Amino acid sequence: MTLPRGYRSPETIYAVEVHDGEDKSVGQLGAFFSVHVAESCRAQLEAEGRTDLVINLIPVHARRDDWQFDR
Repeated sequence: MTLPRGYRSPETIYAVEVHDGEDKSVGQLGAFFSVHVAESCRAQLEAEGRTDLVINLIPVHARRDDWQFDR
């Protein structure tokens, strides 16, 4: 496979999200470049009584052409 000229791989963002009973996201509480920071955030929120939290991985593209290639 040949990558398009100037292609850049997406960055991965780790979002701490609230999910409902049907496993659907109903809100984002924070987003981080590091999985360790996201896990720390989730642990802090769980210690405060939240039990409906997940970490969602979100690829972020710098250019639309890169996103188009990865679709």
